[in-house]
Amino acid sequence: MKKSARISVIAKIEEAKEREEARKLAEYQRAVLDKKTKLQELQGFLNEYKERFMKLTRLGASADKIRSSHAFISQLNKAISQQHNAVVEAERAADEYREQWVCAKRRMEILQKAVNNLRRQERQHEDRKEQLTIDELARRKRQAY
Repeated sequence: MKKSARISVIAKIEEAKEREEARKLAEYQRAVLDKKTKLQELQGFLNEYKERFMKLTRLGASADKIRSSHAFISQLNKAISQQHNAVVEAERAADEYREQWVCAKRRMEILQKAVNNLRRQERQHEDRKEQLTIDELARRKRQAY
């Protein structure tokens, strides 16, 4: 078995690993987007609720209603803070996984380049061998005459 064929097997394994790393990275990136979307929804809901609260206070809401609204706004702020932390953590995890994917991609590209170089060298060697055979046949033919 030629050296290029042996390394080609390893390159194919690395290519499969790189594809798997890319798939997992996409999952991490989707998780980041999902968490960001949820954060935006919470922030939008908080803004809407604050607007309603301001209208209630202008219309003279009761003290109980104002206290419960403050408590709810506080809970929303806490949920927003937790979701923001979840976004930051998801982004950190995605960045770490991106590095793993980059390393896997780099390994795959290096092996593919090595396989291509070995194949080129093997072709050149075969071409030289063939040329030597042709030259030898031509020399023998001339000597026969």
